[in-house]
Amino acid sequence: MKIEILLALIGAVAVQSQEMFTNPILNGNSADPAAIFLNGFYYLTLSTDVEHSITIYKSSRLTSFRDAETAVIYRAPPQYYDVWASELHLVDGDLYLYFTQRTEDEIHKMFAMKADDPNNPLGTWGEPIKMMPDWPERQIDGTVFNHGNGKRYFVWATEVLGMLSIDIAEMDSPTSVKASKMNLRWPTSDWEGPFTDEGPYFLYNKNVSYMIFSAESTWGPDYCLGMMSIPYDKDPMSPSNWWFGDDECVFSRNDEENVYTPGHAAFTTSPDGTETWMTYHGCVNTTHIGGYRIARIEKIDWAEDGKPIFPRPHGYNHPQPVPSGQV
Repeated sequence: MKIEILLALIGAVAVQSQEMFTNPILNGNSADPAAIFLNGFYYLTLSTDVEHSITIYKSSRLTSFRDAETAVIYRAPPQYYDVWASELHLVDGDLYLYFTQRTEDEIHKMFAMKADDPNNPLGTWGEPIKMMPDWPERQIDGTVFNHGNGKRYFVWATEVLGMLSIDIAEMDSPTSVKASKMNLRWPTSDWEGPFTDEGPYFLYNKNVSYMIFSAESTWGPDYCLGMMSIPYDKDPMSPSNWWFGDDECVFSRNDEENVYTPGHAAFTTSPDGTETWMTYHGCVNTTHIGGYRIARIEKIDWAEDGKPIFPRPHGYNHPQPVPSGQV
């Protein structure tokens, strides 16, 4: 009995001494946050300057970018605006930034930029390259999909008949895709709006690729995350090879903790590589959304069958343990 009491006391002390944090990870509007862990630092990309520029934030701690070192690595030419949803991806040892922008005369198109030094995201970058110049449809929220079949794909949101859906194409270089394109996801259920599927991003576990995407209205409190998956040995260009998920959100609003509009997720790891963490944005009420989407993070666990387990979104007053290995 004495040993059991001692062990309980040791456990209680360990919990009390564990460092905690609370969301958000930034103050102020920080929609569509995406972070990668590179050489001991997290690099978070955001649209800034009223969505005319892209700024990268550098921090050793995923839990706060308030005092981060920053660099504006892209300023849109005068004719461009609505610079959205930037993401950093390592491709064959080089670092690329993917984002979308538009002009008065041209709808949103996807662009890619290559860092001059892949180990220095805050340094200089090459000129933006339009990835699908001849593809006439709208292109937003593009991401890189490294499937287990050894091929690389690009997945993005497009607009057809007034609805946002998700397309896929095999990449033939880090800055371009092959001609064959396929519609992968079309909103059909009530929880998808039914007019929005966007913001795809990929997780990989136990020989399965998981596509996490956002659904419902971007500007409404019910914005949420859905999930699809495909085994590594299946061709993602064939729709029948995909598991289209349960017919519901996997991550959604938490009224009890005043978290609304939770979505546009991206994923990274803890500093020691043992945990999966998600960046996303959310709001604190149902009426102030545009201009009030703030960057947050959540830890993702894994089920026995390999599927990701999403928590309930944590509000600003709910402490969480910091990522493993964070100092």
